[in-house]
Amino acid sequence: MKIGHTGITWGIPGDVEQAYRETAELGYQGFETFAFKILELNESLPGGYRGLVESVGIPTGAAYCYKEWINPETAAADLEEARREADGLRALPGGETLVLQGGPRPADGYTPDQFRRLADALNRIGEYCHQNGLAAGLHPHTGTAIETREDIDTILGLVDASLIGFAPDTGQIAKGGSDILEVMRTYRDRIVHVHLKDWNGNYERDADGKEIDRSGYVNYEPIGSGILPMPEIFDILAEDGGFGGWVNVELDGTPRAPRPAREAARMSRQYLESALGDSAAWTA
Repeated sequence: MKIGHTGITWGIPGDVEQAYRETAELGYQGFETFAFKILELNESLPGGYRGLVESVGIPTGAAYCYKEWINPETAAADLEEARREADGLRALPGGETLVLQGGPRPADGYTPDQFRRLADALNRIGEYCHQNGLAAGLHPHTGTAIETREDIDTILGLVDASLIGFAPDTGQIAKGGSDILEVMRTYRDRIVHVHLKDWNGNYERDADGKEIDRSGYVNYEPIGSGILPMPEIFDILAEDGGFGGWVNVELDGTPRAPRPAREAARMSRQYLESALGDSAAWTA
């Protein structure tokens, strides 16, 4: 099982170079960042982002791509930018999966027509990825068009399953009100990528509607420190010969984080090393 880490524990987007190097130093097998950062660093770093990959020694296996997708005024530009971001990822050694997030969530969620337009947009970028040797995975996220179980079922029922896989975020799905084990069992055969995130069970909002963060990580926690059933999640991934894609630890860093990002990532690795034993390899 390939265990990596995303960079957002170091900030959003934060210092990608520091995040990448510390992820590798902690023994994780791979890294993930925002797709637009790959393009930015291609312009600003000597040797581009690829030079960073080669110097660090572990691959950037996935990149995170978020667009509004369905706004008529920006939809064409969103698709073109997503294609450039896919090109940036596929040019890297070990680049595998473009992780796709939906746009902002209206108060009452998407209408049927909006879901259909989102599915069409996702199919287009999914087809581009497929033609260029990448996987594309839909990523549910609180506060976006795909948050609830109904949202997940609706969009996965509309997209072309041969073009768009499922990229669950365990913490986001649980925070969004779904049973993470039931969701993962239902869509196990469509999973192409995983964000492994633990959650403390809180999703309260203040009088202004802002989430009350009780952890310093938007109510998420280092793996094994929250309430999610991690052993059962890995049991599901181990079915059918075992999941071969990336399982990337994720923890949302904020200025209120109670410890340095490296220490939080170390805590997650320590738990996973104990829980997974020989079923996961580490580079250090």
